[in-house]
Amino acid sequence: MKGRRASKVRGSWAEDRRCARTTAALLLLAATLLWLVQPALAARPRGRAAKSTGMQAEPRSKATAGPATPSWIVVHAATGEELASQEPDRPGAPASMTKMMLALVVMEAVKEGQLTMADPVPTSRVASKMGGSQVYLKEGESFSVEEMLAGLLIGSANDAAVALAERLTGSVEATIQRMNDRAGALKLTKTKFGSVHGLPPSPGQVGDVTTPRDMARLGQELLKYPEILRWTGTPEAPFRGGIFILRNSNKLIGKFPGADGIKTGHFAEAGYNVAVTAKRGNLRLVAVVMGAPTNQARFTEAARLLGEGFNRFTEVSVIKAGAPVGSELRIARAKGPFRPLAKNDVQVLVKREEKDALKTSVEIQPDLKAPLTKGQVVGALVVRVGEREVARTPVVTAGEVARKTFWWLTPWK
Repeated sequence: MKGRRASKVRGSWAEDRRCARTTAALLLLAATLLWLVQPALAARPRGRAAKSTGMQAEPRSKATAGPATPSWIVVHAATGEELASQEPDRPGAPASMTKMMLALVVMEAVKEGQLTMADPVPTSRVASKMGGSQVYLKEGESFSVEEMLAGLLIGSANDAAVALAERLTGSVEATIQRMNDRAGALKLTKTKFGSVHGLPPSPGQVGDVTTPRDMARLGQELLKYPEILRWTGTPEAPFRGGIFILRNSNKLIGKFPGADGIKTGHFAEAGYNVAVTAKRGNLRLVAVVMGAPTNQARFTEAARLLGEGFNRFTEVSVIKAGAPVGSELRIARAKGPFRPLAKNDVQVLVKREEKDALKTSVEIQPDLKAPLTKGQVVGALVVRVGEREVARTPVVTAGEVARKTFWWLTPWK
C-alpha cells in the first residue's frame, strides 16, 4: 500500500512538472510572438490624415517624450512687459514655431522691396520631397509668395517653407543664416536655427533651439506686420484651387475670444508648443507654451495664461502725441509763458485695481532759457502708480519760444 501511494504521489509530481513545462513553453511562445509584432504595431500611424487637406493631423491626447512640465511666459505685446512666467529661459526645440522667423524675414523682404506678394515661388526637387505637414508641391510648379505664406502659416507646410527659403536667398542654408542673423539683432540670445521648418534634425544635423521668452519677443516683432494675422487667425482656407483645405492647428482660433495667431509646433522630443496672441479692446497679449505633454494641454495652458492676463490687467491711454501737458511754463528770458506738448502716445499696462491710482507730472530741464525752437525737448511727462514709475515720454515746445528783448539792448536807429 505504502509503495503504491508513494508511486501515485511521485506520479502526481511528475504530472505537475510536465504541466509546468507546458505552461512555461506557452508563455515563452506568447512572449516571442509579442516581441515580433511589437515593431509593426509601433509603426502604425497614430493620427489619421485630415480629410481633403493633404495635411497630417496631430495626435490629440497622446503623451510625448518631451519635458515633464511645460515652460511658459505671457507678455504685453506692445512693450514686452512680462506678466507671468514659468522657466521662461529653459531651452527647448521650437518645432514648427521655427516658421515664425521664416515668416518674419520674408515679410521684411517684402517691405524692403526684395519680394512682392505676387512674385512666383517655384518648387525645387528638394522642396517637393519634404515630409511631414505639406501641401504636396510638385517639382517645377509655382505659387505666389502670398499663397506660400498661407500654406506656411495656416497649414504649417514644410514644402512651402523650403520653397520660400530658396526663393528668398537662393538656398535654404543662406536663409537659415539670415534667420540667425535676425535672431541676433533681436537679442534672442538663447535661439539658434538649424532649419527653416522645425522638423526633427537628421543625424549630424544641428537642431533648432529657443526659449519661451525668445519666442514671445519674436512674436512681438512679427506682429509689426498685422497682415500676418490674416493667415494665423484663419481657421481654414482653400489651397490649390480648393483641392486642399488648409486647417489651422491652433485650436484657440475661433474658440478663445480675441485669439488670432500665431503658430503651433510639435514633435516627440520637443513636446507640444504654441505661441498664441489675442486682443481684447486695446490690449494685446502674447503667450508661449513649450514642452506641454499633450496637444490639449498646450491650448488649455495658453488659454489660462491669456484669460488671467486679460482679467488682471488693463491698458490705459494716458495721453496722445501732440496733446498739451501740465500747466504753462515760464522760463528765463522768454517773452511769455508756453505750454509743452507730449511727443508720443503714452499707454500703460497696470493691474485693474491700480487704474485709478495713476498720476502724471512734468519734469522740466533745469536752467532752461529762451530762445527755443519748435519741437525742442524741454522735459518729460512721467507716469507713476504711487511711487513707482511706469512710463515717461519727452515733452516738446509747440512752436518757437522767442527771447524777450530789453530796451537798453535795442540798437539805436
